[in-house]
Amino acid sequence: MDGVRRSEGAGVLGEADRRRDARDWRGAAEGYAAWLAQHPDDWGIWVQHGHCLKEQGDPLAAVASYRQAERGLAEDADLQIQIGHALKRAGDRAGARAAYARALDLTPDSDLAWREVATLLAEGGLAEAAAEEGAGLTLLGDLSVVFDLSDLLSWFGGNRAPSGIQRVQMEIVGPALRPGGAASTVLLAVFDAEAGLWRALPREIFLRLASLARAGADPLDPAWREAVGLAREAVAAAPELVFPQGAWLVNLGSSWWLRDYNLALRAAKARHGLRYAALVHDCGPLVVPEHNAPAMVAEFARWFAGLGAHADLLLAVSEATRKDIEALRAKLLPGLPAPPVSVLRLDAQPVRVPPAPRPHPGIAALAGRPYALFVGTLESRKNHLFVLNAWLALTRKHGAAALPLLVLVGRPGYLSDPALALLRNAPALRDGVRLLVDVPDSALAGLYEGALFTLYNSFHEGWGLPVTEALSHGKAVLAPDHSGLLEAGLGLALHFRHQSEPDFLEAVERLTFDAAYRHAQESKVRAGLQLRAWKQVTEDLLGRLSADAPAEGPPGPASPLAPPLGTLHRLAEIAAPLPSPEMALADLLRAGEGWHGAEEWGCWTRPGRALLRLPLPASAEGVLRLHLMLRGPARAQRVTLAMPGSGPGAEPLVMELAADSRAVAALEVPAGAGRVLELAIEADAAPESADPAAREVGVGVVSVMACAAQDLAARLAYLERQRFIWPEPV
Repeated sequence: MDGVRRSEGAGVLGEADRRRDARDWRGAAEGYAAWLAQHPDDWGIWVQHGHCLKEQGDPLAAVASYRQAERGLAEDADLQIQIGHALKRAGDRAGARAAYARALDLTPDSDLAWREVATLLAEGGLAEAAAEEGAGLTLLGDLSVVFDLSDLLSWFGGNRAPSGIQRVQMEIVGPALRPGGAASTVLLAVFDAEAGLWRALPREIFLRLASLARAGADPLDPAWREAVGLAREAVAAAPELVFPQGAWLVNLGSSWWLRDYNLALRAAKARHGLRYAALVHDCGPLVVPEHNAPAMVAEFARWFAGLGAHADLLLAVSEATRKDIEALRAKLLPGLPAPPVSVLRLDAQPVRVPPAPRPHPGIAALAGRPYALFVGTLESRKNHLFVLNAWLALTRKHGAAALPLLVLVGRPGYLSDPALALLRNAPALRDGVRLLVDVPDSALAGLYEGALFTLYNSFHEGWGLPVTEALSHGKAVLAPDHSGLLEAGLGLALHFRHQSEPDFLEAVERLTFDAAYRHAQESKVRAGLQLRAWKQVTEDLLGRLSADAPAEGPPGPASPLAPPLGTLHRLAEIAAPLPSPEMALADLLRAGEGWHGAEEWGCWTRPGRALLRLPLPASAEGVLRLHLMLRGPARAQRVTLAMPGSGPGAEPLVMELAADSRAVAALEVPAGAGRVLELAIEADAAPESADPAAREVGVGVVSVMACAAQDLAARLAYLERQRFIWPEPV
């Protein structure tokens, strides 16, 4: 086409260009149209034609020309910006946002596209933008996916550079937003724990955050703070997200720290036929709990206990993690529902990020010096202490000058003090080790490229992204021989016996001093490495969701294993280091939206009506007796307990509770009440405590127990457990 233009440019095109330069938009448009009638594949002239129509005051006609150009310039970010400008002039704010979002997807660091998006959102469009996220029509049978980004947005609230879990979310969600994918609808959402619902996150904000997170590590950078602030404002302004019927809610991060996530999930399933898939990155808090904070271990245990009753599909990042999941639930949660576990491997090529304009100062100081690289958060689970002690032994044996510098990349995490103390206190390590904190992705690729070799260590990993990332750069990698690290190594990494310092030392010495061996390892990596693009991982995920056909009608309430009659069920937030059926039941007893979050003692209902559902064993027959321990709020309260649908003759029980009191209620449950016993608890609003700012509650429910009406021993045991303190059986 260039040759044609050179020969004919002095004619039709030359005249059209002269009219354009003279701002004769109509004449220029007519000239370009004449050319396009003969050369319809000249995509650049379609753009010029669109510009002229836009300047004439006909933005919709301009969009039509830009769309023609899009047929040949589908990956042109500037064209999308022009489409956005024209649609904005035409008053189509939603269309303009979509075009700017496409420009951000094609060129994530486009400040021009982001400024346009930010302006649209700032002009009172935050709630409008969030509402538009779920406004599209979805045909029955189409795949609709809602990615829960609560974990990612929470991380970005205090951090910028992503860790492994955040990186996985960014790289899987990004390709899913692009047009032409397997899902007809892709939405982004954040869980509002206080309100017990999800709110939409505009995709442009996600794209901006992901781009900035890759490009830098400074959380105080004005551009970063603006994007994070706009994300918070957008979520706060958004109404409740209405899920497309039969959609998948996919959580690629973590949700165990979100209070009453499962309670809201059950309500969304009942209303929208929602299906839920959770990615399990690892089972470290249960396998090696000593390397996690006790409160986090308890949160993870409760989350793991409830997975079977809520997830329709579990995704494990490795075969090792799949085996951990199945072994743990067989041992600790026998009889509870067990959703299928599918392995979604993270064998993906890292996204290449352009180098930053200014080099990281710590990295610049490495110039000309050979170094070994260890990328990973400084925490006890990564066991940097083992590596540092081994490096100290190598230094004493060979001298610091003979060894490469050991470069540690990662921010300090849980129980990092012993490793940091050794770094401070050992003079040999002060000279031979460098710690680089908050290294952005824009600098990380250069670090991998410049390393003599890389190493990694950990007590347990679900996958081990730094191992795979090092291989992608053609480097020899040394890692322990366990858990998901064997799979992250793709059969190309070097593995030493876990916790064996002699093995580790021998491997490091060979990589350091035997250049031929090191080069042979690099050649092996380059020859054998097969990595997917993250887009393929996304397509893999969406394909699995598509293959899982929706069930007829909305899913029914979860029904875990029903324990024997006479079992005491607490409604408390149970804190224990291992998951148990009791944890799952404590959560599942609460149904609907009439509950506040569980606490150490039990759970408050919200003012009005709350529903409690207790599964009964198949052997339950005849008249039953239901017992509840109730807790009164700070003001005297009337409470009504009733059995919905229990038939005539089942009178509700009305109780008067004194302020701050505890009382046991007992109800007769008619025979044939069904496999699930339902109890409606009604109470007006009352303050939780004497604090003037206290929230309003209904009544507190401490525990519940159902037994045969004639089982006096069970009834007495329940009363004793509630009224007296006994040592619990081991």
